[in-house]
Amino acid sequence: MDLTQRQQEVLAWICEVIRSAGIPPTIREIAGHFRFRSPKAASDHVATLVRKGYLSREPGQSRSLHLTTLAESLFPQGIPLVGNAAAGFPILSEEHIRDHLQFDQLFGDRNLFAVQVQGDSMVDAGIFDGDYVLIRRNAPVEQNGIGLAFVDGEATIKTIRRTHRQVELIPANPHYPVITVEVDQASFEIAGPVAGVIRRL
Repeated sequence: MDLTQRQQEVLAWICEVIRSAGIPPTIREIAGHFRFRSPKAASDHVATLVRKGYLSREPGQSRSLHLTTLAESLFPQGIPLVGNAAAGFPILSEEHIRDHLQFDQLFGDRNLFAVQVQGDSMVDAGIFDGDYVLIRRNAPVEQNGIGLAFVDGEATIKTIRRTHRQVELIPANPHYPVITVEVDQASFEIAGPVAGVIRRL
């Protein structure tokens, strides 16, 4: 790596801002964050990162920084781990990112997030307590496919079967009941299908 410690810190923070806020920081914001004495110091760091191939930018714009492939490989984003989902009765889902799993390249899709399973209601489908389940965000779940659903603000992994006016959330364990909700129930939402399961042995 041809970056100094400070250049790595600046690049890492720019990556963090772009990924969390969706827009790059300005030179003044970089200077303020690192408490540089003047914006010129921040501008010099950015110019060096551009010259070394970690950033690109459009001249004359204040928020024109973009991460290059080199920067993405240095600071891979991974799949956000956003909380827990019940594989038993629904439990409260945590709505913040706890960690990142580096499996986006493996599954060839960055439009994924992960939840950790709690409970044993999906064991007959090969999904066990403590597994990490990858969810394809906002994609349709096929009839009788396994997906992540929210009921009254709580998350659960179940097989999803649609009827004319209802949706059945079906466990893969005979000791658990089927959860039935109305199609137009305001507190019901299907987040997406299960794309994969990761188990730590």
